[in-house]
Order: sequence, then structure tokens, then C-alpha cells
Amino acid sequence: MFNRLIETLTIPIMILNFGGGIVGGIWLAFLGEWKLIGIGIALLFTSHWLLSVFMMPGLLISGIAIQFAEKNKFFLYLFGFLSQFYTNVLIVATCVLAFFICSSFYKGGVGVGYIPYVLWSWGMALGPWQFFASKEPDNEFSAITLFSASIFYFLFLGSIFISPILSLIIVGLFGLVQLLVLPIFNMYLANKMENY
Repeated sequence: MFNRLIETLTIPIMILNFGGGIVGGIWLAFLGEWKLIGIGIALLFTSHWLLSVFMMPGLLISGIAIQFAEKNKFFLYLFGFLSQFYTNVLIVATCVLAFFICSSFYKGGVGVGYIPYVLWSWGMALGPWQFFASKEPDNEFSAITLFSASIFYFLFLGSIFISPILSLIIVGLFGLVQLLVLPIFNMYLANKMENY
């Protein structure tokens, strides 16, 4: 059943990845939201560089973890967890920032008019992380983390149109999974791969 749910969620995520930003951008152009389009395009060209700078402390933490690879497994996994946690904080922050930037331009109530802003936020939130993941296609940890972020961001954006309480629940689950469960799971996978 879990596999079926993942397969079902994969289809709209793929559609959003390939066409959400384009549809949202064209729709926003018809609405005259040129400033928001400009912000999105500017972030398209600069966000991966900005995030690379913000990711440097995570790389430093990873380097510390590697120093403990042969000496102390506890510290290896502790610093590995902290590195994953830090990167996932950046992913969550990017999603939050993109959502709030796009939402600040929308002045109406939740309805059909909100859709282009939500679609545009998808590309702003996840585009840079998709770029990073594309540079390391064999990295299972990046793929799992990006897929999880995509699922939760999709569920969050959908929940906005359903219920504010549902949105809060999804935000809480998003934070819990991205910041706690995934780093622990990735350390578990790393341990299994090392012992394999």
C-alpha cells in the first residue's frame, strides 16, 4: 500500500517539476505579476550559488564526520547526522521562503486565483535542490531527501486549498521528517552500506 501511495504521488510531482513553473509563470504574466516573475528568474540563476555558500558549514561538518570514520563510529554518525540535519534545514527554509515570497504578492482569498503563485513557488522552492541532485545522480541520500521534500511541499500546497489545520499538520510532519527522521534514516542506510 505504501508503494502504491508513493507511485500515486510521483505522477503529480513529475508534472509539477516539468511544467508547474512554466504554467505558473505564463499565468502570472497574464496577471501582470512581473516583479514576482523577475524575482523567480533571478533566483533561478543565483539560488544554487547562494545555497552553495550556505551549504559550506554542512560540508565542514561532513569533513569532521569523515575524520571519525576509522576512529569512532559514534562521532562519525553524530556528525553525519548533523550534516544531514543542516542541509535539510536549508531545504525547509528554502521552501518556506519561496512560499512566503510568492504568497506576499497574492492579495485575494484561497481559490483558483492563488494557483499560479503556488505553482511559481514550486520551482523557486525545489528548483535549486533538483539542480544539486542532478549533479550527483548516484547519491541515494540526496534522492531520498529531495523526494521527501517534494512530497511534503506538494501535500502542503494542496492542503492550503482544503484546510488550515491540515496545512499545519503537514508543516509539522514536514519538519519532523526532514529534520529528524531522514537524517536518522540516512545514517542507518550509511551504516548498512558500510557493513555490507
